[in-house]
Amino acid sequence: MLLPALTRAKDKGKTVACSGNLRQLILATLMYEEDSRAFPIGWSPPRSIWYQQLQPYVGKKTNVLGGGVFICPADPQGGEWGFLTYAQNKEINSGREDIGMRHILDPVGTIMFGDTDGWDSCLYSDTDSTGNVLYRHSGGTKWSTKTVRATRRGVRTIIFGRANGVFVDGHVELLRKAPDRLFTLKQD
Repeated sequence: MLLPALTRAKDKGKTVACSGNLRQLILATLMYEEDSRAFPIGWSPPRSIWYQQLQPYVGKKTNVLGGGVFICPADPQGGEWGFLTYAQNKEINSGREDIGMRHILDPVGTIMFGDTDGWDSCLYSDTDSTGNVLYRHSGGTKWSTKTVRATRRGVRTIIFGRANGVFVDGHVELLRKAPDRLFTLKQD
């Protein structure tokens, strides 16, 4: 009787710590946007991408890859590559460099970062064929994404819990699903 209660409390603690990481990331992002008049780049190699661009805003050197606030406490191994378990909304500067706060018509309904398996630096909705939101909190597992990745080999049971997501306005939510409407810059 005591063990399940302790497990839930431990999971809740990791969920709260994850929420704190996401709050730090959105604050760093808003400071970055204020300085550069654009959000960090989601994906556009060979240029540095969002987690590299935010390093100075979270007290790290620019040559450091992720780590620290870029890793959810529920996945201490740091995702697929070992340094990142969050991703940035694919609609925000993925292949572009000019989207800033002035382009977001629905800051309350537009997700900025969310829990992922760390495979990709961009965050995709569940309805996308590469949907990578990871529902690891509230009883979920390390493999609870909509996309089948190589890390799932040999996994028999995938339990979907909830995923933390931080929105452009700064609020954090525990999500049951990540529909397309969370990824749009426009108001619904």
